[in-house]
Formats: sequence, C-alpha cells, structure tokens
Amino acid sequence: MTETISTDSPIRAGDIDGLGRIYSEFGGPFLRPKETVIAHREGCDLSAYRSWRTLFPKRIFHPLPGKPSGTIHVTSERLIFLRNIDIWREVKPLLTPLGLPTAAEKESKLKGLKAKGARQYCEVRLSQLRLVHATRRPWFLRCRLISEDGGKYEIFLRTDADDSPFLEFLERAIRQSDSQK
Repeated sequence: MTETISTDSPIRAGDIDGLGRIYSEFGGPFLRPKETVIAHREGCDLSAYRSWRTLFPKRIFHPLPGKPSGTIHVTSERLIFLRNIDIWREVKPLLTPLGLPTAAEKESKLKGLKAKGARQYCEVRLSQLRLVHATRRPWFLRCRLISEDGGKYEIFLRTDADDSPFLEFLERAIRQSDSQK
C-alpha cells in the first residue's frame, strides 16, 4: 500500500501504526490538543507522491480503483484521509498468472490487519508545506506542495460526485495554512 516514511515527513501514510495516534478504533481522527475538525467529507480518494514527476513518481499513498470510499477530515493543523481496508480492491489488480503468489500474500496480510481494526490513512501536516500550484475540477483537486526543507510533494483528491464547494474550501484551507507561517 505505501512505503515506509520517517515520522518527521510532512506527508505520512500507513495502516496499523496509526491506530491510537492518527485515528481511533471507531474510525474517526485522533486529534491533538487545541486541534479542531473544521470539515469532513465521505466518498473521497487520495493519492500522495514524493515528487512532481509524471512518470514513475515516488508513491507515498495510492488510490484504489473504482468508486472513492474514504473520508477526508480537515482539521486546524492537518488533512487526515481514512479508509477501511478493502481486500478485494487491493488484491484484484494482482490477479494475473504471475501475480497470484503476491496476491495471496497481500490478501493474508490485509486480513490480519483488518482483524486488528486497522484502517489505511494518509496524514498531511499543512504547517510544514507550502502550496505552489493547485488545479481544481468539479470532482478533483491536485496540489503541488513544497516542504520547509525543499522536498516536493503532490497530492490528488478525487470525490465521488461533483463537489466544487468542498474542493474550493479545501484549497483555501491549504493556502491559509501556508499564510499562517
């Protein structure tokens, strides 16, 4: 699902390691002191990359094929994307003759994580990032970001239906976190 990322990275992703730190066992965000939820939207999917390259970018968090099924929580400090582990949607692309052993291994791992109550998450710490460019469509938002140390990141947010007001709000929230530094 994701690659291992240091804890001080502005964009982090994972699954069981976020239980009790990023999200609660009930699926809601785990908030820090003085942090508040500003908005949330269900029916989203998010992808995050560690570069702006078009070909073979370094993937931090990937979207699942099909209808978006996650929830994004916009807080005063972070964006937190949460989704339940969907074993079939994760394993289906691997079901080729050469991919069957990999698919079986991944299915076994995901079943174990799901049994423990894990979810997949992607956390974007807005205070460490500056928005350079944003592209918005009625159902889609693409943001190119630069971290304080010069690292380039790109996030894509896709919604299940036309929701321009929410995407406009999200872009404004990212821009405002940049101006508060």
